[in-house]
Amino acid sequence: MVHIYFDAATNQTTGENGIGVWIKSSDGTVSTFKQRELGLSSVHAELAACAYALEKAHLMQEETSFMLYSDADVVVRALEQRFMKDDSAKPLFLRALIAYDELPTIFLKWIPRVENRADLIAREALNGTS
Repeated sequence: MVHIYFDAATNQTTGENGIGVWIKSSDGTVSTFKQRELGLSSVHAELAACAYALEKAHLMQEETSFMLYSDADVVVRALEQRFMKDDSAKPLFLRALIAYDELPTIFLKWIPRVENRADLIAREALNGTS
């Protein structure tokens, strides 16, 4: 099983966002990915991080089962309930939901922020550090 942690960091003052993904494949290989975004709210950034993580999962064609971890309760609940109330977030939500549904076997779990392995990666992306 592949374990995927995703997170976003947002600077409300500058409107900058950092997105981080931490992936451990079934063979034990760990990979990290990060990118910067601009102008996303905290919820939008978390949805973008989810979609980015799912895009990375789709590239792992030899893998068949995935476990996603997030500290963003709103994202976890939205995917579980297959509903997003915030109309402005719906395009990102639908992008994530479609990618989620296209994976063969996938599970999603909310975790406390301190357990999110992608937190530091997201903050590094926000701050432009490696």
